[in-house]
Amino acid sequence: MQLTEPSAARHVVDGTVTYVAVVPDTGAILPVDHFTYAVPDDLVVTAVPGARVEVPFGRRQVIGYIVAADRQLAGGEVRSLTAVLDEAPILEAASLALARWIATRYCAPLGEVIRAMIPKGVRSARPGGRKRGPRTTSAAVEAARAGGADLAETPPALTDPQRAAAAPLLEAVAAGVHRRVLLHGVTGAGKTEVYLAAIAAALEAGRQAIVMVPEIALTPQTIRRFAARFPGRVAVLHSGLTESERAREWRRIRAGELDVVVGSRSAVFAPLPRPGIIVVDEEDSGAYKQDRIPRYHAVDVALERGRLQDIPVVLGSATPRVQTYYAAHTGGFELVTLEQRISGRLLPPIEVVDLRDELRAGNRSPLSLELVRALRDCHAGGGQSILFLNRRGTATVVVCRTCGEAVCCASCSVSLVYHAQRRRCDCHYCGASRPLPELCPSCGSPAIRGLGMGTERLEVEVHERFPELRLIRMDRDTTATRDAYFTIYDRFARHQADCLIGTQMVAKGWDLGNVRLVGIVNADVSLHFPDYRSGELTFSLLTQVAGRAGRGDEPARVILQTYSPQHYAVRHATTHDYLSFAREEIRVRKALRFPPYTRMVVCTISDREDARAELAARRALAEVSDKLGAESGLDVLGPTPAFLHRLRGEYRWQITVRGEVIERAFPHLPRGRGWSIDVDPGP
Repeated sequence: MQLTEPSAARHVVDGTVTYVAVVPDTGAILPVDHFTYAVPDDLVVTAVPGARVEVPFGRRQVIGYIVAADRQLAGGEVRSLTAVLDEAPILEAASLALARWIATRYCAPLGEVIRAMIPKGVRSARPGGRKRGPRTTSAAVEAARAGGADLAETPPALTDPQRAAAAPLLEAVAAGVHRRVLLHGVTGAGKTEVYLAAIAAALEAGRQAIVMVPEIALTPQTIRRFAARFPGRVAVLHSGLTESERAREWRRIRAGELDVVVGSRSAVFAPLPRPGIIVVDEEDSGAYKQDRIPRYHAVDVALERGRLQDIPVVLGSATPRVQTYYAAHTGGFELVTLEQRISGRLLPPIEVVDLRDELRAGNRSPLSLELVRALRDCHAGGGQSILFLNRRGTATVVVCRTCGEAVCCASCSVSLVYHAQRRRCDCHYCGASRPLPELCPSCGSPAIRGLGMGTERLEVEVHERFPELRLIRMDRDTTATRDAYFTIYDRFARHQADCLIGTQMVAKGWDLGNVRLVGIVNADVSLHFPDYRSGELTFSLLTQVAGRAGRGDEPARVILQTYSPQHYAVRHATTHDYLSFAREEIRVRKALRFPPYTRMVVCTISDREDARAELAARRALAEVSDKLGAESGLDVLGPTPAFLHRLRGEYRWQITVRGEVIERAFPHLPRGRGWSIDVDPGP
């Protein structure tokens, strides 16, 4: 694409015009991926692919990135670069190649991909002037730095199963080759020690490592463990840092000052100059999927980065995604397993409580009689407990008992969630908030009542039942402030709280020996969600949260409360039987033509008018179907209202393309104002 202007300029080197392709960072999605600029004489040496530059764009000067150099131009006049902003390219060749792959794979604008790869504080920085660091330092960064003041932790001897699991990684690190390894290990089996051994080998070889975890809540323990093993060498990258902290960490990583990067999704882009291995822990987590443009999946990006840079990538989980496990059995991965916990500790038994029986017996409390007894026994013996409920708030819906109408968000097609501490009803999608109405907005009745159960109400119920217990809650409401994750983790780890009540934030990664009871208050929250992965998500959550118990020397219990004890996801979770679950789930996927047997792309149109959105979706369906034709082997489905039909004031309709080679559909997908494209949607 050429940007033709009256004041265009040409540059000639050895009789040939030299040009570069530049992606301007305008903060808006542009109609094309790049624009062509000429290179002035004084910038020829530094204007290379990956360089950050200043260019004229319209009537203003903007920052951009050179993504390609070309000495030929078919025709036309172009404007010249204004300046090259850095001494060395800010993006290396491998990073540019990865950015192009993401843009192609996920139908995303290249400029948006580059914006996701580089922190805002780095993108917007101007050369020269005083560089100001963060006024305060987060607990995450402090924990990573604190390792430098201590002696390095002596690694324990690996068990025989751990040595066998580490072997392919150590071989790949030594040979400097790309291998894809799935480490399937039960909770508490010592997967982290396998990661640490492989990373140590990479560091000894003069290489570096990326360690990805899905949630910020997992980073406190992970950072401290890695900082103790590799003191003074650990960097932190995740969304909980300030912009200045992220920019500072990014620059130190790029300069080669720090060798082990620990972080969440964006850590996959860490600018390590000598990467040697990538570790993706809890690879099954939906948090690795970006929910805004560019909608990439960080696990797939990690695998592609490993291929491009010829380094091994290990994915670890007690409950791998079904498509990952399928790939391990069809040649996509090497499969290594850890089938037992460290020191022979048994997985805790899971006792099932049928909540239908509790209702028949007249118990309408969220705590079954068996869970109440277990809590009393656990704390009488000095143990700690975790109560898991994957809903926050006090009531999941506020309903009028006269007309039956729910209090809903004015901008989204969802009911509001009541939070008693603030006496407000909140939308968990757009953030809208209103006081709890005294009268029904629909009929004026005062018979307004909250129904359902969230973690806030559960905390109240437990306190009323056990006033002597020191309770602490972890959900998005209690972790909104800076470093709240670290504070909550520290309090519980130091036994300054007896019972932790939480959502999925507490389901993974926490390795605390004094947790002797886990209560799953309602196993059905995700089970009946309108998503083909609902069984997989439920099995994973139940297995993972149950795995928080029994990591010490004392016996432990898990009590699982459910209305659906017969569902295969629940049945297999109660016996920690991933293989049986995977076999049953894969049969369902094959019969219904869902991944891993097909791939999918969902195109969503948003509009303030519902009828207009539906009409646009119907027209797009007809056009895509016509262009693809029956011989493409692809199904074009829809149009259907999105699960959240109205979001932030706009109505949303979707069409879905499904098939084995969905790339055939990419040139024909609807684009433009109001449209968004999600390739391989979901976790």
